[in-house]
Order: sequence, then structure tokens, then C-alpha cells
Amino acid sequence: MNILRKHRKSNKKNKLKKYILFIFSLIMTTFAWLTYSKVLNGNLNIHVAAWDMEYYIGDEKKENPIGITIPTLYPQMPEQTIKVDIKNNGEALVDIDYHIQSISIAGVDYELVSEGNQNTTENYINIPNSTLETDPETGVLVAKGKIIDDATRFPFTVELEHSLQVVAKDKGYLTLKVKWNGDNDELDSEWGYKVGKYFADNPTATSAMSITLSIDSYQADSEIQGGVGNLPTGPGTRPYLPSSDFTQVEGTDLDTGLVIKDSAGNEYVWIEVPKLASVYPKAGISITEFTDDEYVKIEKDLQSYVSTYRNEITSSDTYNSDDTTGLTNSEYNTLKKKMLKSVYQNGGFYIARYEAGIDNKRTNHASISGLTPKSQANKYPLNWVTCSEAQTLASKASVNGHSGSLMFGIQWDLVQKYIEAKAVTQGTAIGTIQSQLITNSTSWGNYSSSKYNITNENAQYSMNNGTTWLPSPLDKTSTEDILLTTKASNSFAKQNIFDLAGNVWEWTLEYSSKASTPCTIRGGSYDSTLAESKANYRNNGNTTFSYYSVGFRVTIY
Repeated sequence: MNILRKHRKSNKKNKLKKYILFIFSLIMTTFAWLTYSKVLNGNLNIHVAAWDMEYYIGDEKKENPIGITIPTLYPQMPEQTIKVDIKNNGEALVDIDYHIQSISIAGVDYELVSEGNQNTTENYINIPNSTLETDPETGVLVAKGKIIDDATRFPFTVELEHSLQVVAKDKGYLTLKVKWNGDNDELDSEWGYKVGKYFADNPTATSAMSITLSIDSYQADSEIQGGVGNLPTGPGTRPYLPSSDFTQVEGTDLDTGLVIKDSAGNEYVWIEVPKLASVYPKAGISITEFTDDEYVKIEKDLQSYVSTYRNEITSSDTYNSDDTTGLTNSEYNTLKKKMLKSVYQNGGFYIARYEAGIDNKRTNHASISGLTPKSQANKYPLNWVTCSEAQTLASKASVNGHSGSLMFGIQWDLVQKYIEAKAVTQGTAIGTIQSQLITNSTSWGNYSSSKYNITNENAQYSMNNGTTWLPSPLDKTSTEDILLTTKASNSFAKQNIFDLAGNVWEWTLEYSSKASTPCTIRGGSYDSTLAESKANYRNNGNTTFSYYSVGFRVTIY
């Protein structure tokens, strides 16, 4: 504004400017504007879209956030359903999410505790993350969440379901269902008394429970923030092509694992981390100015989101020393912030489809000069490297302003959460997939105790730690240490990601908090013990450690 004053030429021009600003303010009160920008090849492109969202319960228009009231609660009451119609009067496809702001039951306000966090008061409600499910009648993907689902404290449940997207000039929905279970006489009596006493003490009260929630909407088919290209998108996730050198691999999609490939044949899989309020309860989904405090919130939200895979760990994504990763303190933290921002803005990131490979075998800790890691099938593992050497090699995947690096610890955890979420959507019980990731991964990874049959005619295997290699086929029927080339068998893949479990350990940028062995490796290897045979496993090494069973995997963000 000072610049405008400095260069103002006349009162006439000033009046014109005020008139323009007045017109603009009127427009802004009518529409919600989202601005997406990107820098690509030195050119700044800005895309602005507008929409007008309305919310109704029956014929009554509601303001957002929306207050929902449950008139009464009593044993054996019929199920109560409240439906919110979501109208998109605008011109753009809109993603939908929700955020619970408050819950009051019988006059008591409850602390809302998101998944992975601890309550700080007696009156609290644990709210798990929503899940994505396919509606059996329509075949459409919807989000479902349990607002109250604690049979040890409440005799009733509150469930929520909503549309994931609302197309332009169309309508979606959000429904809330309250059900009294009636299978615990003690809780029935306790809560029947609480609600009855509340109404007796408050004769003007009109509801036994009130819930305030915000319905969050944001543009679905905006310009891709991370790069170029036109790839399939989903709720809260925006895959992109890092450069014009990349293409989508035919036959891959978001359901089974979206794969892109560069002109050299290196392949990468998109890891979905949905930009939804349920994933970012502290950070929210509207950050535009990324401060240090906001980066902390994003990281804590992601840690909570993947809490199942971080149980009782002491490792963290923090700088240790230049020797640990080959990065200075400033370089490490700059890279970490870039990763967090990219994951947040784009709803995901890429990892190499395969463990880092090379054309010629390595049999010792030789120089890495001239080496370039490949994410391709039927390559020898790029082993015998220290963590800092692995980071140096991984950085060669950087392209067009997108960083290539080793995975941070949170990224490895997010990959597992992604595999879990997709498996559940495809019909696998959550306990089953979590067990495969956390307890025992021998059924889909190459470990010492794994049994498998290799029929890939281009695959090779080594029974002496990579010194000599033999051609496929291979029928492994007993406990043996056998190193394999990349993509030896399709049985070693989840969501198009090969050998996340076993074959070789993979260096990460995670600090182990152990002074003597600060570097972290993940996933186990072909010579791992049964205790180490799981995709989630963390192990450690010192700054000079290299080994035949340790390699790495590249990530791009």
C-alpha cells in the first residue's frame, strides 16, 4: 500500500483504485477463492477457481460450522439419523472432509482426542481416523468415521459417513447416525440416569447431545502443484510428473499402486498421504505460509497418523552429524522441510518401485564414483554403501526442482500406512495387514526363513552374499540366506512396491538416538533372523558401516 501511495499520480486515479477494490471485495464476499500456484521451468502460473457451497438439514439452510443436535438418549431407542445435504453451486469438482469441533453430552463438554494422542481430562472421546470404503450399492468410494465407539464408557455409538467429492452443480451428503447398543446393563443404567437428571435439572434443554463440525471443501481438479502432467487424482492426493521426462506406466492406477517411469526406465510409486482434516487435526488443511511452528504441527500430525508403526520408538528425523548422512545441519533440516511441505501440499510422495540397483555386482566396499542408482527390474542390489554414500547416490534422482534422497523415517512409516489403507479398502482385515507389516513379513518378503519359488527367467540369485550369481529358476524350501536381484518375484510386492520387506536392508535419514550406531536401516534382509523379518523393523549402524545385505531406496518429492 505504501508503494501505491508513493507512486500515486492523481486523486482521479486514487478514486478509480478504490472503486476497483470495492468491486473486488463484493466478489470475495460471494465466492470462496482458492489459489494454486507453481513454479515450472522458471514460469509462474496461477490458477484461481471459485465455488459456492451450501449446507442443508432438511429444508433448513445451515451455516458452516454446523451444529447437530440429538434430542434424547435412552436405552433401546431407535437409531437416529441426521443428514446434511452438501450443495456445490460452483464450477469446480470439490473434495469433502470434516472436522469435529466440539461434543457435549448431557451438558458436559468432552475433550476430543485424535488417534495416537492421549487425553488430558476425565471427560474425553477418542476419535479414530476415517476410513475409505466402497458403497456396495453405488460402487462409489465414501469416507466413514466413528465419532463415539467406546463400549467400556458409552452404551451408544455415533458414526459418520460422507461423500468424498461433489461435482459442480451437484449435491453430496454427510450423515450422522446415533445408535444405543443396549448390551451393557450397567452402562445403560448409568447413562439413562445421567441424561434423565440433566433434563430434570435443565427444563429448557432441548437436546441430550450436541455436535459441532465443520465441513471442509477444497478444489479437487486444480493444477498439479508438484510438477507437470495429467495423472489420476483422488480425495486429498494429487500425483504429478516430476518433469516432462516421466510418463504413467500403463495399467497402473491409484487403487493398485500408481507407477511413473522416466526415459531411462526408472520407476516410482506414488504413496498417498491424503490432505484431509482427519490426517492433519493440528495443522489443518489450509496452510499457505509455512512457518517452523506449522512444520512441527505437520510432522506431529503425520506421526499420529502412522502411530501404529512408531510404537515405543526412540528414533527421530533429526540431524545428528555431518558424518551420519553426509548432510550438514542446515542441509538436513532444509531437505526435511521440503519433504514435509511437498507431502502436505500434494497429498503424497514418490518412492522407487525397486531397491536401488546397478548393472554390475558389488562384492566389497568400493568407491561409489561414477555410480548412479537405478529403480529397475532385474538389477543387482546397490549394496556395500554407508548411509552418507547412499544419500549421495540417492540425491542423483533429483530432477526439475524435485529432491531425490533417502527416505526419512516418517516416510517409511507413511509407506506402511499407505499399504495398510489400500489393503483394507481391498478387503483385507486391518489386523491381518498390520501383522504382516509389524510382526512377520516372511509371507511376502525375502528373508532367511521365507519360502518361495522364483520363475522369472531374468532373475538371478546368490547363495554367497553376492560374490557369485546363478540364473533363475529357484525353489526355496528351507531356511537359507539367498540374495536376489530386484523384482525377482511378483510375490514380493505390495501396491507395486517391491522388496520393502527383506532382500536388503535400506538406509534412511532417521537418527537412531544411539551414539555409537546413529544410522537407521529398515525392513530386514535376506539374512535376517525371524525377529527382524518384518517390513517395520528398525536396525542401526555406525557412520562407516557398509555390508553386503545393506542397500537403499530412493524417494522423490
